[in-house]
Amino acid sequence: MGAVENVREFSEFVKKFNDIELNRRILNLENEVLDLSRDKRRAEEKVEELERTLKLQKELTFKAPFYYLEGDAAPYCPGCWESKRVAIHLHRTRLPLPVGDCMQCPTCKHNYRARTAGVIS
Repeated sequence: MGAVENVREFSEFVKKFNDIELNRRILNLENEVLDLSRDKRRAEEKVEELERTLKLQKELTFKAPFYYLEGDAAPYCPGCWESKRVAIHLHRTRLPLPVGDCMQCPTCKHNYRARTAGVIS
C-alpha cells in the first residue's frame, strides 16, 4: 500500500472521531502527499528524458556539417542539437534559384544547401 492510500485509510479512521481540526490536518497532509507524489513523478520523467538524451548523444556521430545516427540516412539539424539537445531530422526541400535543393529543419527553419551543406540565412 502506498503513502497516499495509507493517508486516505487513516483519514477514514479519523473521521469517526468527528474532530474537525484533526480532519482538516489530515486533509492537508493528504494534499501534501499527493503534491510530493506528483513532484516525484515529474522528477522521474526528467531523469528518463535526460538519460535518453545522454544515450542519443553517445550514439550520434558528427560528419560535418550534420549529425547522424548509425543506420539512419537522414541527417539531424546541428543547430537544434547543439543549442537545445533536440534531435530533429532535416527534410529535403527546394528553394527558389539560385539556392535550389536544400535541407530544412522543420523546427528552427534553418536551411542547409544540399550540395555544399552550407548554412543559408
